[in-house]
Amino acid sequence: MKVRIRIETEFGWGERRLHEIGGLERSSIEASEASLGLSLTEGKSILKEIQRAVLQDQVEEISEVEQVCPTCSTYLPVHDRRPRRVDTLFGRVTVEAPRVRMCMCRFPEFPEFKAAYSPLTRILPENATPELRRLQADLGARHSFREAARLLNELTPCARQNHATIRNRLASVAACLEDGCDEAPKVSDVQSIPTEVTVFLDSAYVRSRPEYQRRNFEVIVGSIESETGKKRRLGLSQAGADHPIDSLRSNLKAAGWREGVSVTVLSDGEPALPRLVRNATNAEVHHVLDWWHVSARIRHVETTFQSLLSQLESDETPGIEVLVERLRWRIWHGQTSRALDALGTLFRFAMRARECANGWIREAAMSAAARTLDLQTYLNHNISAVIDYGRRRRQGKAVSTSRAEGLVNEIANVRMGKKQRMRWSPNGAHRVAAVRAAVLDGRLSGENLCVA
Repeated sequence: MKVRIRIETEFGWGERRLHEIGGLERSSIEASEASLGLSLTEGKSILKEIQRAVLQDQVEEISEVEQVCPTCSTYLPVHDRRPRRVDTLFGRVTVEAPRVRMCMCRFPEFPEFKAAYSPLTRILPENATPELRRLQADLGARHSFREAARLLNELTPCARQNHATIRNRLASVAACLEDGCDEAPKVSDVQSIPTEVTVFLDSAYVRSRPEYQRRNFEVIVGSIESETGKKRRLGLSQAGADHPIDSLRSNLKAAGWREGVSVTVLSDGEPALPRLVRNATNAEVHHVLDWWHVSARIRHVETTFQSLLSQLESDETPGIEVLVERLRWRIWHGQTSRALDALGTLFRFAMRARECANGWIREAAMSAAARTLDLQTYLNHNISAVIDYGRRRRQGKAVSTSRAEGLVNEIANVRMGKKQRMRWSPNGAHRVAAVRAAVLDGRLSGENLCVA
């Protein structure tokens, strides 16, 4: 069996052109499972030839259209033709790109001025298609740079890739994302300005490269959500971003925030996180302490006191059991002062038990006192951010940073976690985090990718 592959191009002015792409030959007598259909090598070769033919014809048609002056409709001559190398997902193609003379109707005061421009340069200034750039950045943000290059070389007929190409492409795409996210709002966006924007923030620590004289540094991840349904994921390193405040402000605006809109920040109690949002908005923000972190510390107190009270016989035991049982309810309903009084009572009880008991009971009392002091200190440091969680939950609002907790794995740990055994520069980590957030949001599309 012989298969001949041809494609036919029909230009806008009616001309038709036939291209011979190639052929295949299969033996039906000595057929095997390996000879069925197209192999990966054959498919890559065919795609590369199709891309070459389509791209060359497309450049010719675009140049023909560009030869007509949009101002005076004069047919402009071709100055010269030069070979241009274009990197695509289906191969590196060299095309003959004409340069068109510029019409002098735009410069009547310079009748002898001669200039030429290439339509292909205007359309594709980086000599690489957005689809290829998107895939390079996407794979570079998911895998190591060498693994991303290997996948592209193995599965696509694009030009030979290496780790340096992937790294540089990811850096240029990250710069594009930062330059293009602070755009003027559309009319439809202005009409749907929300009354409140909620920011979920968390942080992850990434191993630093030795030359930066630090063991690790922080990468901030988060999710910005508004009442209108807009959602924006973000990832940034304050040590690696050129302008972290501007970057966060741009993400807030993309999620619907405008001046005058109230902002609520949910975090684990790290003071730097709400301060970053406050600096980005130049206004006060409503800080809410994440309930999960509070609940985990409450659970530690409950567990240690259950172990202590099960082995301790005292007249105060029933009253202490009641305090432990009501502790979670009081904090959930925003009764912080009553909860702190109860914690003080529990701490003093544990200290007395430690002094009067021996052996295992003494160790249990020390553990209960430590857990109680930890929760008491945590609430005192974040007392302004402890709210009535029950009321906020009944209003249908979030009380936990679970969205940000998940993003720690999806943005930071998947590429820069401890299991990867890699060390990062702050700038490189910031680029990877920004691209990963864009990938999860679906913002890294080939059609919308800007040029750095």
